[in-house]
Amino acid sequence: MDLRKFLLVLAAMLFAAGLLTKQSIVQAQEVPISSSERVFENPDIIPMYTGGTSAMHAFISNTLIYPDDARERDEQGLVVYTFVVEKDGTLSNFNIIHRADPLLNDEALRILQAMPPWRPARHNGEIVRAETYVPMYFRLNKNAVARTGGRAAAPGTNVYAKTDLDFIENNVIYTIVDQMPRYTYGEEGLGKFIAHNMRYPVKAKQEGIEGRILCSFIVAADGSISNIEVVEGIDPDLDREAIRVLGLMPKWIPGENRGENVNVKCLLPIDFTIDEEPIPPFP
Repeated sequence: MDLRKFLLVLAAMLFAAGLLTKQSIVQAQEVPISSSERVFENPDIIPMYTGGTSAMHAFISNTLIYPDDARERDEQGLVVYTFVVEKDGTLSNFNIIHRADPLLNDEALRILQAMPPWRPARHNGEIVRAETYVPMYFRLNKNAVARTGGRAAAPGTNVYAKTDLDFIENNVIYTIVDQMPRYTYGEEGLGKFIAHNMRYPVKAKQEGIEGRILCSFIVAADGSISNIEVVEGIDPDLDREAIRVLGLMPKWIPGENRGENVNVKCLLPIDFTIDEEPIPPFP
């Protein structure tokens, strides 16, 4: 997987890969297994952590051991590995494409290698090998360290979601289709909608907390929005506000694949920026 392609997709706010559909490995095994050893980058149905994005973040949070030396040196940063999800759901062929401190790189790899089998990808009705990636942002929460005597924030701990598991379980959900979903009034209209409806949380503004939150959601075949999740958060109050605002969105123009409207998982970054002096804290 090309690093430039990964960064371009994120920077351009294109709606691309996420971790989709909750289906068990048992269900996946009922599908014919391809005899090909080809590794697909864009299969019809991408591989996913069993249980979905929230379950994966919970696993990462519970497994993470922030390296003491990295914490003492205040080392933080984004680590991204690509890897292959094999036909039996096991992970292999780990390749780092975005580095942080070597200790954080090693810890991210240890977590990935400890993961249980994923639900494998499907292409043309068969189970196939497929490449995917998992970003982990290692962040030290200074306030948490002060309160708990050294406990640091784990990658993906600020995860909030409005999830409809029935929809995920009973529908095929794509990430790459012939025509991706579109906000009815375009990207400029989407930006105006978010800005108009956003209510900056008072506490976050008082503390001067800003940044980008990466969210995901499903645009259904009828254009409705569901299963909104924070993939990469920065603050609990800001994460919840992002979920609230996206939950207000009207129907989108649905995605199309082979001439039919389909369900598509999308990624969308939301920027929280304080454009005025922070609000003084209450006495």
